[in-house]
Amino acid sequence: MRTTMMPPRERADTPDALDVAALAHVIDHTTDPDLFAPALPGETTEELAARRAAAADILDDLLTEAADEFAVTGWFM
Repeated sequence: MRTTMMPPRERADTPDALDVAALAHVIDHTTDPDLFAPALPGETTEELAARRAAAADILDDLLTEAADEFAVTGWFM
């Protein structure tokens, strides 16, 4: 009987390679470090919420752009 606490043998021997291409794309195309800051001095709750919403939209756009670019170039691990 095989325990459910152990990963399948074929997965235990060699972990998958970590593909950081999308992260690198986001870092390369993010020009405003304040966009993803936890909080800015003097920022109101409403301003923080608006900045986080904008950051989420921008991140979504960048990840979509990266996926489209990688689909065209075939740049996947």
